[in-house]
Amino acid sequence: MISRIVLAVVLLLPAMSLAQTAVTCPLRNGETELTINRVMRNFGKYFADAETVARKIGDPWDKVTDQDLQKGIDGLNISIACADAVVAKPTDAVMPTKGSLMDEKARAELNEYYIYFMSDFKDALIEYRDLLVKTLATPEAQRDYAAIVTKNDEVNQKVTHAHKKL
Repeated sequence: MISRIVLAVVLLLPAMSLAQTAVTCPLRNGETELTINRVMRNFGKYFADAETVARKIGDPWDKVTDQDLQKGIDGLNISIACADAVVAKPTDAVMPTKGSLMDEKARAELNEYYIYFMSDFKDALIEYRDLLVKTLATPEAQRDYAAIVTKNDEVNQKVTHAHKKL
């Protein structure tokens, strides 16, 4: 019973620390507002740490460390904040630029789909982060990494779909 309580607390810590530290989608020096280009660059930069975990799982010459898992969690927290920023405040600056070439109806449909996608993508990132948190809380000898590889593939499929559709 106590181990379940400890595990529950450990699983909630990243969510609580995310709220307490107010993780935001970072801007680069000189940038004054969040843009779609910055959001996409941040996704690439901060999602890479979680992808490193998945890559190491499949590499017999490399071992996943607790530090790798923590970096993946931290990077996913930033990626989640970026997706959340788009969903919470869908300004023209964070919308797909090809929308500016469309008529009003087509642009509205694209933007609606994009917000739906970002919300779904954010949920997948949260699931991925929570999976890394759970893995980090599990004793090393008992860790099962297969779900991480599966989730990484799922998120990458979403990214590929977005690049084709958006």
